[in-house]
Formats: sequence, structure tokens, C-alpha cells
Amino acid sequence: MRSALILLAGTSEAGKSTAGTHLAARGARRIKIRTILTTLTSGTPVEHEGVTMRENFDPAEFLTAIVNLPETDDPPVLMVESFIDAALAEATVRVWPGPVRIVFITAPRTVRIGRLARARGVDIQQAARIVDAKDGRKHVVDQWEYWRRIATDWIDNDGDLATFFTRLDRLLATAHTSLTNHATLTATDQKGT
Repeated sequence: MRSALILLAGTSEAGKSTAGTHLAARGARRIKIRTILTTLTSGTPVEHEGVTMRENFDPAEFLTAIVNLPETDDPPVLMVESFIDAALAEATVRVWPGPVRIVFITAPRTVRIGRLARARGVDIQQAARIVDAKDGRKHVVDQWEYWRRIATDWIDNDGDLATFFTRLDRLLATAHTSLTNHATLTATDQKGT
């Protein structure tokens, strides 16, 4: 049986990378979505943060690539960080042969701008331009209601790190429980056939 799968999505500077780092430290296997996008052959090559990836690719090629990720029993939870397309996330849920959680992380725009300004040492106006450009490129506003509908977990990360990490720890525990329940149901189904 395949690992439980966590798909991390959300607005820019809301804490997706922090969540990925934290969940990996707690035992999840972390893969950034760009790792998958660099392997695709369909679509248009684009340069993003020094890496050539694909946009407008064939969704079937992506789904094949994600389902064919190398299997490991340890860790039992696979996390793909930085999903930006809600329809692709929903399609991934349909093809993944195990339990899946879609986690959308957001925070108020002012909080995200402040975080970026502090992290990069830039002024608030420059940080606002960067956040707005990133959100625009990811079509976050356009897909907001879609993400709301399909997310199994919605995290408003507007508090402190301790609160955020507690929510992530609960999420990981839920993923482990889902995996155990899925394995039990699969074994019961196989006995019945």
C-alpha cells in the first residue's frame, strides 16, 4: 500500500515551507512540487528561482509522475509542497492509491507582507509588491473558493510558531491514522474478494 499523501498549498509567505520543514523533521518524506515539474516533458519550459520547470503541461503526465514516485515504507507519509493548481490537487486525490489530505495554509495579507519584509530585509511596499506578484502568478484569488471546497485542512497561520507547529503535529497524526484505517479497509476488502 502507498504512503499517506499530504498536499501542501496556500498563499505566498503563509508558511508552506515552514510547514514542509517541520513535517519533514517529524518524519514525513518531503518533496517540493518543482522536483516533479522538472521531470515533465510536456508543456512550456519556464525558469523559476533558478530551476527550469514546466507550465501548461499535460495533467495526465503529472499524475503519472506523482503516482510513480519511488515507494518507501518509511516514512509512511509523503508530503508534496507548494501545489498551486486546485484542479490538479483534486485530480491527484482521485489517482493516489492511499489516503490524501489537502492542506491549504494562509494568513492575512498584512501578516504575510510583514513576514517577507522581515525575512528579506526589505520595506513594506517592496514586500507587498512581491507578495502580490507571487499570489497573482499562482492565481490564488482566482482559485480561492475551489481550494476552500477541496481542502481537508485549512490553516489560518496568523498566530505564533508554537500554535502553527501544534496544528501541523495534529495533521501528521491524522495522516498516520488515515493510513492505518486505509490499510485495515484494504485488507478487509481483499479478504471479501
